[in-house]
Amino acid sequence: MTQTRFTVLDETQRHPDLAEQIDRILHRVAPTVTEITDLPLAQEVRFRLLTPKAWRDETRKSQHRTLSRDIADLELTSQEIDAVRAGLRIMGFVPVLVWPLVLGSTLTADDGRSETLVAPRALHHGGLLVNEPALHQVVAHELVHQAQADAHGGAVWTTFFPQKRGITAGGASAVLEGHADWADHQVAARLFGTPADHRQSPKSWRHRTHNALPGIRRLGPSRAAYEQGARLIGRAVAAGGTDLVNQIWKDAAFLPAEEEIADPDAWVRRIERGYLRA
Repeated sequence: MTQTRFTVLDETQRHPDLAEQIDRILHRVAPTVTEITDLPLAQEVRFRLLTPKAWRDETRKSQHRTLSRDIADLELTSQEIDAVRAGLRIMGFVPVLVWPLVLGSTLTADDGRSETLVAPRALHHGGLLVNEPALHQVVAHELVHQAQADAHGGAVWTTFFPQKRGITAGGASAVLEGHADWADHQVAARLFGTPADHRQSPKSWRHRTHNALPGIRRLGPSRAAYEQGARLIGRAVAAGGTDLVNQIWKDAAFLPAEEEIADPDAWVRRIERGYLRA
């Protein structure tokens, strides 16, 4: 078995204690994440602690890398490319609005590896720095996302053109977030005796203010994506174990259609029979 190397970089140069704490948490939750999901971890797991400004910059760079990858992989018209570029310019303010609400984000870095970006100030605003079980939950959640990315390898799930890649956008969000949500609750329950819930942590005035902005929840995965997705994954594991669920990472055609997200049994039956989405 390949030994995983955990790297936690404090690029703020202000939070060495938090970097050490996250490193300890990673070593603690990793065996449980692997056992629960039956997904191996990559050779290196990388977490980066960033200032809010650096987090926003990296988020924007990631969006442009996604577009560059789409342009390289897909046959796109100049109109399609221009439309996305215009959208990115218009939506350039989004990271400014959402950063206090994002406790961790896992994406593909410039070197092609998965990495998790964390703004310590966002953890502060979200109440995570005073809630050890919830911090474990969030670290485990992002670790699951890194395992997912490694499992589907070269398959591209992050795209501005999901239909051209044969991906159902809602299905991908439900599976990715639901799977991580389902797993992180189990990790917390095993380590602390009860599932953690970071949503119950004490929130700062800034967090509450940003969270109350009209339409803010439409700028990322919806609460339903987490809750319906977790039920979807839980039902699939109950029916066929992790082997059934982990077929998804091998072929995106097993992703649930929109109607299957609300009907987990129909999705489970289709995967059990080996049927690809029509």
